[in-house]
Amino acid sequence: MNNWIVVTASVTAILVVLVSLAVVDARMLPAAPWRRSVLLSLGCAAAGVVAWVVLAPWLAPEVQDDLFLPIAALAGVAAYLATIAVRAAGGAIVATLVFALAWSGLVFVPTAILTFAPYAASWPISIQPIDHGGSLAVNVSAGAAALGVLLLGGPRLRTASIGRMTGLVAMVGLCLGWLAWLVGAELAIDDVTPSILLNGLVGATGGVVGWLFIQRLSHRSTTLNAVAGGLVSGLVAVTAGAPLFTPVSAAAAGILAGGAACIVTLRRVGATRRQQWFVVGSHLVAASVGIVVLGLLGTGMGFLFTGSLSLILNQVVGTVLVALYSTLISVGLWLVLRFVMALVGRRFAAT
Repeated sequence: MNNWIVVTASVTAILVVLVSLAVVDARMLPAAPWRRSVLLSLGCAAAGVVAWVVLAPWLAPEVQDDLFLPIAALAGVAAYLATIAVRAAGGAIVATLVFALAWSGLVFVPTAILTFAPYAASWPISIQPIDHGGSLAVNVSAGAAALGVLLLGGPRLRTASIGRMTGLVAMVGLCLGWLAWLVGAELAIDDVTPSILLNGLVGATGGVVGWLFIQRLSHRSTTLNAVAGGLVSGLVAVTAGAPLFTPVSAAAAGILAGGAACIVTLRRVGATRRQQWFVVGSHLVAASVGIVVLGLLGTGMGFLFTGSLSLILNQVVGTVLVALYSTLISVGLWLVLRFVMALVGRRFAAT
């Protein structure tokens, strides 16, 4: 690896994102001793890393380049996000880790290969979506995994809470780590770096504005959770096209993503009383909006620049395929694991 400094910085940035997300998302995780909760989060992330490290070189040897380790770290983030709903639905520790490992192998690994090494594999149909920071592999697929688990229902466990100062510190770490990764995904510090940083900041701000605007209209309230949801949504929205947005288009992506994520989240949380819909809203919905807006406003290639619908179609179809595939896989995995857990429980009760 020639760019070892950038690679190391990218991996570190993604690890900061993982830790920050674990703090910000505490309100969605079951209330438990913090050591146990942290260890399980790390275990899920480790399962994602193992799936990538073991399977990716075998499926596509070409991926063993400078991005291999950063993508391994992304696998950890994706696996952690994908298992939030499983943990909140009463998944046992072993079942949660099995879900993380199986889902990562079946969904994250092939999606990441298609995203970061398109020359090593091809999509089921003739498309090639643009995705700079791995939004399809991380945000769309993990958000869809949470969607699949949530659609199946199950018990609602009491969730944890975090202090205001802890939440603020975590949000700062999340923003810094995310921006650093968007820069690191270029594997270079060059003349595009300032644009990536500016677009990331503008997108994050736009996400907060969009989320708070909708929440004020709906509930006439402004909360720390709303700011966190908007921040994540805005960062997610610009992940796919950070180098290809202008500040104006990044702001548009962030505002639209934050607003759409807020609408979905508030409606579903209000109807089901499950905070885990934040994962669906701030990751799946926000990422989908950002990816589609890239097809519309991407500098020099979007519809408004070329008049061609080709890129928009690629972005939409790619997002739909990944979301649908991940949802179906998560539904199947969770049904099997719930059956096994129930079977084991009955056997223990009979002895």
